[in-house]
Amino acid sequence: MLDVAKPDRLGQNLRKLRVERSLTLDRLAAMSELTRGYLSLVERGLKTPSIAALLRVAAALDVHVAELFDLNATPSPRYTLQRAADATGAGGAGSFVSLAPGRARKVMEPFLFRPPMASGGKASPKWSHGGEEMLFVVSGTIAVKLGTQEFIMEKGDCLYFAGEERHELVSLGGQQAEVLVVVAVAAAGSDGASTHSD
Repeated sequence: MLDVAKPDRLGQNLRKLRVERSLTLDRLAAMSELTRGYLSLVERGLKTPSIAALLRVAAALDVHVAELFDLNATPSPRYTLQRAADATGAGGAGSFVSLAPGRARKVMEPFLFRPPMASGGKASPKWSHGGEEMLFVVSGTIAVKLGTQEFIMEKGDCLYFAGEERHELVSLGGQQAEVLVVVAVAAAGSDGASTHSD
């Protein structure tokens, strides 16, 4: 299980993949439709990217998202098994944990996400991206803003929607929620649109 809340490792891998392809930060920014400053912060381990940003960067580099976290990720057996014990050290509020990093070229990207608290004083990130997304509340209660609509979701609730719809999540009720997020992505190198806002 790979912790997206550790941006230093992600940043080192991103820089290595970019340099291997002889891409400048400016060129990668243009290809991924992200800003040079944003990518620079990610490479230096000072910024944790959103899922939408990860999808864009992976497509621009023509790699799978798993390879941003593990340079040795290869098409592996027909399955990956993650044990519950592997969830330790999964990070705090706003962190994403990749649930199947060992398998490259996946059709789906599963994450465990801990939405920031609604009253935490920090703006919740807003995303949109190509493909489709499913949210399943593992624990706690969350508020989901999806376009102009807002939903309150509790443990066991599930929401499935088009990723292009701008969305954000926050934890409610004073308890840190945990949400299973599954994003169905297009093949690396395809022209799937995604944006982020921090």
